[in-house]
Amino acid sequence: MILKSIILSSLVVGLSSCALVSPVFVDYNGVRRDVAQFINSKMSYSIADRRVLVAYAKGQQKILTAHQLNAAAQQQLAYERAVGRYCASQHISLKKLNQVDAKIFAHSDQQANWQQIQNLQMQIQLDTAQIDCTDKF
Repeated sequence: MILKSIILSSLVVGLSSCALVSPVFVDYNGVRRDVAQFINSKMSYSIADRRVLVAYAKGQQKILTAHQLNAAAQQQLAYERAVGRYCASQHISLKKLNQVDAKIFAHSDQQANWQQIQNLQMQIQLDTAQIDCTDKF
């Protein structure tokens, strides 16, 4: 019984220390606090996963101001989103990317911007052979 409590205590301390150490190894600057806390709270995400998700979130947050852009700039933003998703998906699952998207675009006004860019993105035909993801994530 004592051995079980020692193991359980060690496990709890170990897991909580990961949550404290992660911000040291992952630069969350430029990511909304609630999104950063969401990414950091996922104990199953490795440090590498968190870095990819933070870089992805930084790019996706530009969509929040899409309604202030002209049509050409919105089209460019949609292209950047498509490339960003493609490159991020080379390192991490689409499920995790979708979870971060859900957190970024949680409110109805944010969803309207996201939907607008999503509609534009659907019109884009990406040539993945021409995309260089080397330094993206």
